Amino acid sequence: MTALYLIFCLMVSAATQAAYFSQQPQDQVVVAGQSVTLPCVIVGYRGMVQWTKDGLALGGERDLPGWTRYSLMGDPLSGEHSLLIDSAELADDAVYECQATQAALRSHRAKLTVLVPPSDPVVEGGPVVRLKAHTRHNLTCRASGAKPAAEITWYRDGEVMESAVYSKTLMEDGKREAAVSMLPITPEDSDTGRTYTCRVLNPAAPAGRQTSVTINVQHPPSVTLSVQPQTVTEGAKVLFICSASANPEITGYRWSKGGVPISEANGDSLEVTVDYSYFTDPVSCEVSNSVGSTNVSTLVDVQFGPRLLSEPKPMTVDIGMDAAFTCAWTGNPPLTLAWTKHGSSVVLSNGNTLQLKAVTQEDAGTYTCKAIVPRIGVAERDVTLTINGPPIITADATQHAVKHSKGKLECRVGSSPPPDKIVWTFGDMSLSSGTSGRYSVQTVTSDHGVLSSLVLSETLAQDFQLRYNCTAWNRFGTGTALVTLKEQEALPMLIIVGGAVGGGCVLLICIITLVSLCCRHTGKGKRCTRLSKSDIRVQIVHSDHNATRGNDDEEDVKEPMAPNSSESPGTSRTEHSDLLEEEEDERSDIKDPTNGYYNVRGHEDRHIRSSGFSEYVPNTRPVYTPSQLPSPSPMYGQHGTQPRVYDFSHRYATTTAGRTAYEQQQAAQQQPAQSASIYPTDPIYSGSAYLPATYGRAFTSYVKPASYEKVDAYDQSDQASKVSSSSRFSYASSQVSSQQSDYGRPSQRMQTHV
Repeated sequence: MTALYLIFCLMVSAATQAAYFSQQPQDQVVVAGQSVTLPCVIVGYRGMVQWTKDGLALGGERDLPGWTRYSLMGDPLSGEHSLLIDSAELADDAVYECQATQAALRSHRAKLTVLVPPSDPVVEGGPVVRLKAHTRHNLTCRASGAKPAAEITWYRDGEVMESAVYSKTLMEDGKREAAVSMLPITPEDSDTGRTYTCRVLNPAAPAGRQTSVTINVQHPPSVTLSVQPQTVTEGAKVLFICSASANPEITGYRWSKGGVPISEANGDSLEVTVDYSYFTDPVSCEVSNSVGSTNVSTLVDVQFGPRLLSEPKPMTVDIGMDAAFTCAWTGNPPLTLAWTKHGSSVVLSNGNTLQLKAVTQEDAGTYTCKAIVPRIGVAERDVTLTINGPPIITADATQHAVKHSKGKLECRVGSSPPPDKIVWTFGDMSLSSGTSGRYSVQTVTSDHGVLSSLVLSETLAQDFQLRYNCTAWNRFGTGTALVTLKEQEALPMLIIVGGAVGGGCVLLICIITLVSLCCRHTGKGKRCTRLSKSDIRVQIVHSDHNATRGNDDEEDVKEPMAPNSSESPGTSRTEHSDLLEEEEDERSDIKDPTNGYYNVRGHEDRHIRSSGFSEYVPNTRPVYTPSQLPSPSPMYGQHGTQPRVYDFSHRYATTTAGRTAYEQQQAAQQQPAQSASIYPTDPIYSGSAYLPATYGRAFTSYVKPASYEKVDAYDQSDQASKVSSSSRFSYASSQVSSQQSDYGRPSQRMQTHV
């Protein structure tokens, strides 16, 4: 046995001396998932070779049972014992060693590093990150499970962001790391839609991996409040428009004025009628969404008249002290203040405060604080300044009374405080109140002061020789006024009163007389017109049967004619005209018995004197020949003939009884000449008769015409005229009905001109 042992030792020693590593494993880096080979070649060794991993033997078999991804590669006879690791994993990251156990050989330790690429980066809140505008926020990107830790880079719309904060931590397996990168941003409304990219890489993923997110910047509503129109006068309507943009969408509107909600307003516009309060109380529009709300206010440029903010207070100060009044107004456009004193136009101050230094009693009175808003209006407030001082006595230096009648002397004390005592002193007498003989003192207090009256029950001659002293006292001093009494005559007063009464009576009589004359002239003045034959002219105008008579009615005013010339010139009407006047009263609505065919004009005699009617002298009237007559109006121009003027005074003669010799002579001279040269004879009218009267008082004696000759061509129109005249007029003195009258012929029209 000993011999065998020695032989074995010699052989091992020889083998040991002969075996060595020609290749030994080295440190390597491999990406997870890749295969790696750790070389091990031993020269001169035929024994067992095994690998250790972190000191743990993997086994001596070539297929390394239990390690499915591990195997020994190469020709063992050639001493090749390399370790092949297929699809390296993080677990393969270890220290490896190749050992020749029989030769007691160990290789260098080799570190196998397995690199692990990072997982896809994750950005918190992605892919759409909702951010609040103007609020700082950190975009966070995480890359975990990497070995080594991943590097992280941020991009905004392709532009590298350098402000990111990077950190990494070792994971639980002790080999991988997690990396975190935070990018601080303060988003604006304009950042909505921007893209932020997180890119990660490490040696296992040199190309890198990235994730992008889009930010959605949410913000409370952005509100703009406008007023249309911006400048208005008080009482006008304005429109408030609340324009808003928001992300997310708007959820509601709320309106208020001066902090008080307007419940009836809930939309994006508000129409109101403004007053002065809109100039100081803002109108607010609050718009809300899920992120928040925005409130915007505005004032309206309302132009309004002065409004009193602080009213001045009345003051009472002692004489010699200072006084100050304050009043405050508001208005738009800016107003101007002016302090004045009643009875003076001098402006004392233009500020809110009026300062009066060392006042005197003359400063007492009423002061006015006036506010003027240009082109809008003016307002004012009065305030009273009362000065405490000695009594101020006002009295007429000379007062009057009638001798032997009651007399009175007055003085007024208008000071503040009221007088403690008022005394009248005259002659040897002094009287403050009550009655003493013929004298008594009466005192009346009013807003204007104290009125003291010295009453004399009966004035005597010596009373007009005295001087009367009115004296008043108060705690500030004394005031005095001297009054003299002057005798007044009683007669002048009676004369004045009598004259006034007499004048009033005269004025009343004049008014009554004037009214009577006006009424008489209106109702009866026309009855004084007298006519003579020479004043009567009849004009026959050819006209169409259907011609309108309105123009004739407007041009020729129908007036009643004067009584017959048989009446006395001083007589206004006859017995017969009285009868006709009674008929007219019964038929007050009937004015023209010829239905407008005869227009009679009565001219009053301007030569009649007011003293009496001694003689009537008619006015001379021009007589027109056919060639001198004016051209016919277009209404009658279709006949193409001039109107003919006839004088029927020679056929319809009125009685000459009672006419003056002058009138008869004038008629005798005018009749032959006019008949021969101007007025041709007319076969239609013959004999002597009266012209039918156009009014109840045209003639005082009515005589039916002797006869009328008719023309057949006018029968049809005559019938219509007969019916019309028959229905409206009837004369009891006529023996033939007015229906037989042919004055209604359609082709001729008679106008009686007086």
